[in-house]
Amino acid sequence: MAGGHPHLLLAVVIAVSLVATGPLVGVDATGPPATDFGDGTASVSDVTVETGELAVTAGRFGTDVDYLRVPAAVVDVESVSGRPRLVYVVAVPALDLSLTEQAVLTSTSTTRLDPDDRGFERGSLANESYDATLTVRVQSFTESTTVYRENVTVEVET
Repeated sequence: MAGGHPHLLLAVVIAVSLVATGPLVGVDATGPPATDFGDGTASVSDVTVETGELAVTAGRFGTDVDYLRVPAAVVDVESVSGRPRLVYVVAVPALDLSLTEQAVLTSTSTTRLDPDDRGFERGSLANESYDATLTVRVQSFTESTTVYRENVTVEVET
């Protein structure tokens, strides 16, 4: 069948797909993907950020790059309704820098938000320290609630 009738094979595959995703079987192929967020809210019981890990350090292996090392935010989510998201923002205004990591919440869990480190050309940072703000918020289409905010100093250790 596969070698002599490719049209028939294609028709069978399409028919099986339509039946599997139809109303009789109950599989919803049109629902929102796990990365889509929408209306909703969440209760957060704890947010942990190792702020002492936020620093600028020299790159490894002989690179001519210094890196802003960004700590992860670990968020314990107590309850969720709808499809809100967690948003973690690390802002360093003097460097015109804002790093963001986000995750859609679909159930109670411990969620780790871990932004990538940011590189700077060696010697391009003028100060020995910079002020930064770390913020975690629960956000939906209709509201945004800050659940953690801390002002910290970023030390340049190069």
